Amino acid sequence: MIWLNFPAGILIASLATMVGLGGGVLWVPFLVFVMGLDPPQAILTSLAIQIGGMASGGITAVRQKRTNLKLALILAAAALPGVALGVWLQKMIDTQALVFLVGTACLVIGLVFVAAREDYRFRPREHVSPRDAFPHLWAPPAFSVVTGLLSVGVGDFLVPVLRNRLQMRMDAAIGTCLVVMSLNAIFAFILHVSAGGVFSPHVAVFGLTGALIGGQIGPRIAHKVPDQTLKEIFIYGLSLVGIHILFNAW
Repeated sequence: MIWLNFPAGILIASLATMVGLGGGVLWVPFLVFVMGLDPPQAILTSLAIQIGGMASGGITAVRQKRTNLKLALILAAAALPGVALGVWLQKMIDTQALVFLVGTACLVIGLVFVAAREDYRFRPREHVSPRDAFPHLWAPPAFSVVTGLLSVGVGDFLVPVLRNRLQMRMDAAIGTCLVVMSLNAIFAFILHVSAGGVFSPHVAVFGLTGALIGGQIGPRIAHKVPDQTLKEIFIYGLSLVGIHILFNAW
């Protein structure tokens, strides 16, 4: 069964890097319900896999000049306190509650995108300076709590902010968030391991190998898919996963 992590890695990383979705919302349910890992172990294993997948996708986005690297570094730095808080909170929360929270997070993220009003007639800005993002720097530390807590990528929440508030192109918003999420995943993983967290290295190796491949596929697809289609994939995918998790956790 462990070999299933390889094709799962390709599929999940492709989808995650295509729409800027944090792979944790898909990896944690897979690792818990298919691989039989307990939630804390699944979360840490998910982070280990995401480091490779998100970094792979982020590097591809940078090479294709579809990311604002300066903005990404500022957002990643701002997110660090939230990541640390999330790691601490995970030690305080019941295991079953973690599964329920993952499902709830999926539905909430999907609703954020549904509720966000967008006018697709506007012309996306080609350049967004870090200074433009200062009024929104509250978002990374607030949203990144779920990265440390549930391994849910902060990009799930930041993509709507970059897209709707800063009017970035969807592919640029996704590329920027991939860099942010890879750096946050590294920081969260280090904190969890330092606190005595345990992950499954064998599962992580198979998943990471697939994620490295999927991380190259997703950004290339995103570059060719219309913004509205990416948004719909984002919403429907999250909603289905969230409903499935809550149904099994009830």
